[in-house]
Amino acid sequence: MYLSDKPNYLLIQTLLDLLHQDLRLLIDPPDGTKEHPATTCLELWLSQPNFTNGMYYIDPNQGSPADALLVYCDFTAAPKTCLSPLQPQVPVKAWLKDSGTNNSFHWLSSKEKGFQFEYLGPDVVQMRFLRLNSRLTSQNITYSCQPGNIQGLGEREVKFLADTQRQSYLGTLQDCVPSEELHSGGRREAVFQFESEDLDLLPLRDLAVFGSSDLTQEFGFTVGPVCFS
Repeated sequence: MYLSDKPNYLLIQTLLDLLHQDLRLLIDPPDGTKEHPATTCLELWLSQPNFTNGMYYIDPNQGSPADALLVYCDFTAAPKTCLSPLQPQVPVKAWLKDSGTNNSFHWLSSKEKGFQFEYLGPDVVQMRFLRLNSRLTSQNITYSCQPGNIQGLGEREVKFLADTQRQSYLGTLQDCVPSEELHSGGRREAVFQFESEDLDLLPLRDLAVFGSSDLTQEFGFTVGPVCFS
């Protein structure tokens, strides 16, 4: 408790904060309602271990419950706090047909009917506290060919814009072709899985496909929830 001959006030305050949190959970455990939210889904699970997966209120900054968030709690394995995208479906269409003749990355948000990915609930403050109370974040995005098409042998690069707006994940997707062009069966969909201990990278905000107007195939994406654990 002491550094040299002076009290370690930072350590004392940390221990008192932890004790206060433990006492709160014992005396008045949260139940996931708007009036009585938990800090995260993990805290809710610790207080209510018989709860099942579903929608619950959390309040990461533990201030007034007026700004509590309605989130999906996944208790299947390690409890996760999940935020759903406002528009999960990026429609299936020929996204690059009007992109010009030069091969380059084209952000879908800059195209007709395109948009950046927004998520239900958190403001900047609540998101900051949710990250402070988490150690890992994850998210999936599903790439889909139009019905009647499957993924062929051709490949192209795709970039996924991180929440920092300065960094991107780089991946590879397979071009969609009519199913009769391949003798062996192929897949219509592929899932990109993202997981990071750098909590500032997720959720994803946009994606860019490499190509030009020569790419006339139709494809789309489904944006999954971002989960903190």
